[in-house]
Amino acid sequence: MGSFSWKQLELGLVLLYAASFYAVFFQRSLHLSHDYVGRLYGLRKGWIAGRLNDISDPQWRSFRDNLPILTVVMGTFVTIANFLRYQYGLKGRGMSLLWTIISLCYLVYLHGACVLFILAIGSANYFISKTFVESRYYMGILWGFNVAFLVLNRVYEGYPFSLFGQRLAFLDNFRGTFRWHICFNFVVLRMISYGWDYYAAFN
Repeated sequence: MGSFSWKQLELGLVLLYAASFYAVFFQRSLHLSHDYVGRLYGLRKGWIAGRLNDISDPQWRSFRDNLPILTVVMGTFVTIANFLRYQYGLKGRGMSLLWTIISLCYLVYLHGACVLFILAIGSANYFISKTFVESRYYMGILWGFNVAFLVLNRVYEGYPFSLFGQRLAFLDNFRGTFRWHICFNFVVLRMISYGWDYYAAFN
């Protein structure tokens, strides 16, 4: 009972903190936007009561511009996946295979030939987890590998294929519609999380 009460108290404190944080965040943001209205570059008229939007950041602008197509793609993905699941009675493994195929198709559309880099780094992470999970240096290897690639991804701007030889240089013409190394940070977090969970389950 005491443990349950403590969890309730902890949850209440977390919710109170979150509510306070967002209240201050929105209040401060509105205050700043009011003080600097008309003096900031990159502001464009928005669709909510004519309020201005800050689209000076290229990543945010790219996301906003591509939100309609992302919505269509996600809706299509969910529709196809659910249709095939009910049509063919797909369960766990069948749905996993379907999601993998559809996801790969979308990745190829987004990143073109650069999907090879994503698959290579992901496969290397899987190999590290399977091979070194019993090693006392496993966590160091896992973190070191992923942090190193985060740095290298930035330094080499997603690795031009010409870096690996002129025979592969033609693949630089098929790099997709979105730079893969920009959003790969989130993938790295997922891979580290997987490695950590695998280690915890194994031990």
